[in-house]
Amino acid sequence: MAGMVFVSVDAEGLPYIVSPLQLMPGRSLFGELRSVATRLTRLAVSLLVEQGYSVVVADSHGFMVNIDPLEMPYGVEVVRGFPRSLSMVAGARGSSYAVFLGYHARAGVGSVLAHSFSSRVVYRLTVNGLEASEYLFNAMLLGEWSTPVGLVAGSSELGKEVEQYTPWAVWLPLSRSTGYLSSMSPSIKEVEEDLREAVKESIRRSRAGELKPLVMGWETVEACVEFMSPAYAETAALMPGTVWDTGRRVCYQASSVEEAYRAMEAMVYLGGFTALLTQQMR
Repeated sequence: MAGMVFVSVDAEGLPYIVSPLQLMPGRSLFGELRSVATRLTRLAVSLLVEQGYSVVVADSHGFMVNIDPLEMPYGVEVVRGFPRSLSMVAGARGSSYAVFLGYHARAGVGSVLAHSFSSRVVYRLTVNGLEASEYLFNAMLLGEWSTPVGLVAGSSELGKEVEQYTPWAVWLPLSRSTGYLSSMSPSIKEVEEDLREAVKESIRRSRAGELKPLVMGWETVEACVEFMSPAYAETAALMPGTVWDTGRRVCYQASSVEEAYRAMEAMVYLGGFTALLTQQMR
C-alpha cells in the first residue's frame, strides 16, 4: 500500500455551483450539487486507489451528506455527517498528503459564494492576524500534523492564496466568478480531464518528495471570529477562555493550531445557535 490520501470535498468551489438552491438537502436544485460532487470525487479517488493508495474522503459542506457514498470505489472510507469535531479535516491525521476539492475564497473576497466556515455567521476570520480562508486554516492544521496539501481545486479567486502559502501544491481552477451568485466553468468533460491530470501530478510530486507541510512555527495561535452580528458574538463569548474585544469580534488564545481550530468551531456553533434563534423570532 502506497499510504493514505485524505480528500476534503467542499461545494462552493465546484463547477456550476452558484445558488443557495443547490447547497442544502431539500432545496430544489440540491441534486445538481450531489451529482457534481459525487462525479468529481469518484474520479479523483479512483485514480488514487489505482495507484495503491487508501483514501479517506471527508464530505465537508453544510450537513456533510452531499456525496453519494455508494458511488465510491473499493478502498475508500467516507466521513459523513455534521456537526463533527474538526469538521472539514476529520479523518486526515496520518495521511501522506491531502486533496482539497471544491474549495472557495474566504469571506470578503469578490468570488462566487465566498465565505469562511459559515456564510450566515462569520464576517471575517483571522489566525494570528492573517485573514484565513477555510483552505488556509485547514492547511495550517494539517501542517501541524505533518500532512502536506498536494492538490487544491476550486474557485479561481482562491489561487493567489494557494500559491502564497502552499506553492508546492497543484492548483486547479474549476470556476471563474462572474458575480457572487454566478460563475463560468468549462464542460464537465474538460473539467474531468483537467482534474485527472492534476491528481496524477499530485501523486508525482508526493512520490518525488516535493510536497511540504505548511508549518507556521508559532508559539501561540490566536483565532479571532468577527461575527455578522454583536448578538452572535455575545453568545460565542460565553465560551471559557474567549475575549470579546469589540462589538462583533471574539478571540481565543491557543497553544496549537488544533486548539485554535476547535475553539473557532465552538465559537461559530454558539454564534450559529443565536442566528437560528433570532431567525425564529422574526
